[in-house]
Amino acid sequence: MLIAAMVLLSLAGCDGAASPAVEATPSASPSPSAAAARPGVGMCHTGQSMSVYDYKAVTLNAVDCAESHQAEIIRVGQLTSPPENKTPEVYADCDTTAREYVGGDWHEGRLGLAIVVPSTDEWLKGAREYRCALFEFAADGFTSKARTGTLKDGLRGPRPLALSCMDVLGVPDAQGWYQEITRLVPIDCGQPHNGEFVGLYTGTATTIPDMNKLIREVTQSCNGKAAAFLGQSESKFAARTDVRVYPTGGNQEWWALGDRTTRCYILTAPDHRMTKSLKA
Repeated sequence: MLIAAMVLLSLAGCDGAASPAVEATPSASPSPSAAAARPGVGMCHTGQSMSVYDYKAVTLNAVDCAESHQAEIIRVGQLTSPPENKTPEVYADCDTTAREYVGGDWHEGRLGLAIVVPSTDEWLKGAREYRCALFEFAADGFTSKARTGTLKDGLRGPRPLALSCMDVLGVPDAQGWYQEITRLVPIDCGQPHNGEFVGLYTGTATTIPDMNKLIREVTQSCNGKAAAFLGQSESKFAARTDVRVYPTGGNQEWWALGDRTTRCYILTAPDHRMTKSLKA
């Protein structure tokens, strides 16, 4: 079973779908009133979008989550080293909190996790708080979308935030598949689409493995997820030519921080669109 070119996995740093983590950069210190408005747990912020792979200082404008907003603050913690020293402990804290907050692995949802840290100037003036920001994305690997309402419990019960069918946007190749995939947009399964989420692959290595080895591991895992999703044996799925698996994931910095999860999707050809789930 051929795997779609690992454009979105980009553990080698060539990810066009997700913004890499960005170092905190100096900025003007907030005024006392602005500092007082920084959102706490359960509050939301507006005015600036978040990226799936942000670990940086941003301007936070607190709003009630019932209003239109870009992200929801789910945790406020204390840094023990300067904000440019990205640490696995901070990511692990945000990851664990996010799972508890939504009721499952947030990677299974239309969700991104960003970490907001003080700017260099704020750090020098005594700011030590970091914030875990959870948000709904408009397309896998891209920035937050404006929304109203809380994300809390989004993967419990009816799982309203769970990933399902996707509208695959890209450039077809001469063989009728994809020369390039630009984004996967969540869509109702009753609407024409040609992609669907089938499961997760999570790497166990603490250091980034050889790229060729990683591709083999991800391909094998995603093929297995897709076969189980379709109710087929892996050998039967591997023999099919009308579907392919497609993984999306993070980058080197986030692998080092502890986010080693890849989303597995199954795709049909650009001219073969469905109006229902492929799930067995």
